Amino acid sequence: MLSERMDQMKSKATHMLRVLTGLATALVLTAAAATAQQPSPSPQKDADAKTQKPAPKEESAAGDYTVTSSIELGYRGLRVDGDLGKYQSDLNYKAGPRLFDTSFLMQAKPGRGSVADTFLVTSSGFGADPNGYLRFSAEKSSLYRLDGNYRRFRYYRFLNNIVNPVYAAPSRQPDPETGMHNYDMRQQVGDFDLTLLPKNERLSFRVGFSPTRYSGPVYTHWRGGGDEFLVLSQLKSKSNEFRVGADWRLGPIDFSFLQGFRRFEDQATVDQNGVNLGANPAAANVSLHDFASSNPAEGKVDYSRLNVHTFLARKLDLTARFTYSNAESDGATLESLYGVNYNTRISIPGLNLAPPNTLNLATYDIRSHSKQPSTLADFGATYLVTDKLRISNTFRFHQFQVNGGALFNALFDITRGTTRTVTPTAGYSYLQTRYRKIQDTVEGDYQFSDRYSMHLGYRYGDTKIAEVKDGYMLGSNLPPLLTAAQKGPHNERSTSHAFLAGFKARPVKTWTLFMNVERGVADGLLTRIGQYDYVNIRLRSRYTPNRKVAFNLNLITRNNSNPSSFEGASLEDFGVDVRSRVFTSSVDFAPSSRLSFSGGYNYNWAESDADIIYTFAVPPAPATQGNIRNGRALYFLRNHYFHFDTAAQPFRRVTLFASYRINKDVGQGARQSNFPAGLFLSSYPYSYQSPEARLSIRLNRRVDANFGYQYFNYNESELLRYNQGSYQVSPRAQNYHAHLPYVSLRFYFGRGEQ
Repeated sequence: MLSERMDQMKSKATHMLRVLTGLATALVLTAAAATAQQPSPSPQKDADAKTQKPAPKEESAAGDYTVTSSIELGYRGLRVDGDLGKYQSDLNYKAGPRLFDTSFLMQAKPGRGSVADTFLVTSSGFGADPNGYLRFSAEKSSLYRLDGNYRRFRYYRFLNNIVNPVYAAPSRQPDPETGMHNYDMRQQVGDFDLTLLPKNERLSFRVGFSPTRYSGPVYTHWRGGGDEFLVLSQLKSKSNEFRVGADWRLGPIDFSFLQGFRRFEDQATVDQNGVNLGANPAAANVSLHDFASSNPAEGKVDYSRLNVHTFLARKLDLTARFTYSNAESDGATLESLYGVNYNTRISIPGLNLAPPNTLNLATYDIRSHSKQPSTLADFGATYLVTDKLRISNTFRFHQFQVNGGALFNALFDITRGTTRTVTPTAGYSYLQTRYRKIQDTVEGDYQFSDRYSMHLGYRYGDTKIAEVKDGYMLGSNLPPLLTAAQKGPHNERSTSHAFLAGFKARPVKTWTLFMNVERGVADGLLTRIGQYDYVNIRLRSRYTPNRKVAFNLNLITRNNSNPSSFEGASLEDFGVDVRSRVFTSSVDFAPSSRLSFSGGYNYNWAESDADIIYTFAVPPAPATQGNIRNGRALYFLRNHYFHFDTAAQPFRRVTLFASYRINKDVGQGARQSNFPAGLFLSSYPYSYQSPEARLSIRLNRRVDANFGYQYFNYNESELLRYNQGSYQVSPRAQNYHAHLPYVSLRFYFGRGEQ
């Protein structure tokens, strides 16, 4: 399937490259024509020009407005050698016409412009790009300001190492093209805001609207009846948010109020006939001949937010914010299926529904409803003790409650031998969760001089969570009642402490140093893990010996020790330690206005060590007391990144740009896993290179011609070196080379001669 697409892609690429060549020829002819149309200057005009001052920037007049605008139109070619699915998952740039970017600025002349003072529109990425945006703003400063943006995204993922099992029976081998979780989605997001009387400090009003749309096909796997199935799902969701608010001032106090209304709905469906993709090597695989599923959900979130701010006697800055929201949602899971050898997982004395059997019909109907009121309050005070000393305190209170319930109904119509059995099952579940957190942060800043300053702080947190359950455990086809211990109440409480420190120093005029340190513990009650200790350090240095060159160095280190608990088990059995180091460096050098260089090196280092419980058997087998073991899972990241850019203008009408990007992750290196001993190592070694070059020629004051080429080289062959026995990281290397030549014309309106 993918090889056919590759052949088609290469054929299209050949055709597109031919078109590209023709377009390049047309650009050259355009340049020649433009040059021929320019009048030849006379010697007298040249002499006058030498004695006159440079002409001011030209702007195109449009009645009461002046217009400055540009638009770049072009064409991109494309040729991909290697794994097309991986290329599209990473980049997804297409061949064809492209709107590189546009800008349109309209400004009113002094004392003119009855509708708007300014009107600005910019856009980029439409046509053959996976992402694009459009932004606009219009303002009449005494009356209104309108801001809007629209963004669209294409999310494509077809990777053979995402849920692509290698333990399958001969009837279900790993997919040689892709895995079992694939996406081809489209998302559109917009934000539109109107402010009335924006310059009025006493009173102004705001209204806003933010729509979101998300849809597309998704391949995923559905597990049921003792087997797994690859199914095609159609995702579709949307949301709309409306906002109204006002800002006003009473004396020395500023107020801001916002009321929001969000409505959302989700319509995910599966409607697939002839499903027969058993994935497990069982003696009698399930075979489904029809499967339909839908997961409709809808809900609303209404929220109110009030901000209050004042600055008293130029000494005390006070800020308060109060937010209340109330969320409510309804959801359902509706499924129907039939086939053979379906394991219902129902055990009733005197009733045998296990395979071999014929599933005449199975239905699931699960309905749920939940409510979540939430309150968030912040209060901050900053006191300017002296010109050098500043002390601040920030207090936060956050609480919410989740009340939810679900009803479960299922029916199994099964024939086993000559006996037909119809078994209905039902259950309900109720859950209430209460969460409350108080947090207070005290900070102090002292400015020793204009070159040296320091920062100290302390943060305290207190968190409580309570949970109560009732009804049935809805995780099986015959749900059992919850026990008294499972019902609760379950109460947890945690306190956290953190210390903050930092400084800024400028030993010499051209060198600045920054450092920030945070050391503390944090709670994780909502995810049922214990407190984790962390130390975060950030260092930054900037050295600018002169205006032509600048050196930047940054280092960020993070150490997290995360012991966890699980249903009363020992913390040592589930601990996780994560360490990371991020080093970045860059050099910027501009010897003249017509030549500049920029380059740098980054190193990303990360390592995690997790205690796990696993099963080990060859071949894989169900978990039994004999093959459950304790082990360790380690992950390694060792990524080197280098970048270089240069821009030059060798001639007045010619500009050159070139760049080079290299990523290389060496992963776990020579380290090896030892499965029988419980040592699991993983990483994702790869290399990635992307050079680019662009030539821009100014044909005249209205038109620039651009010629460019970009190359992508991705290689993950190192992954295949880590195959250990029956364990395989990836069925194959997903390497590719991509060539992306492009040409474009940029048209200017309102640009003067340079």
